[in-house]
Amino acid sequence: MSLAYSGSGERPELSYVASLDIQCEDCGRTKRMWPGAIQEVIGQGTRTLMGLHNRLSCSVCRERGGLGKNITLVPIFRRSA
Repeated sequence: MSLAYSGSGERPELSYVASLDIQCEDCGRTKRMWPGAIQEVIGQGTRTLMGLHNRLSCSVCRERGGLGKNITLVPIFRRSA
């Protein structure tokens, strides 16, 4: 599965993700994004994991004066039947 959006009428890459673990590599903060939040992001036009990664930042690190962009996304994919 490509991280780049191909522009075709396919389902968004994020629609295959059941939940998403987000971790800041600088401060160690972790968070989980649940299906409702993922659907909201898709509705706002973000279709890929890379696109979502570019939109996210760690609020704790930003409050400390950093950029908060050193984050890792770990997708938990839906089971295919």
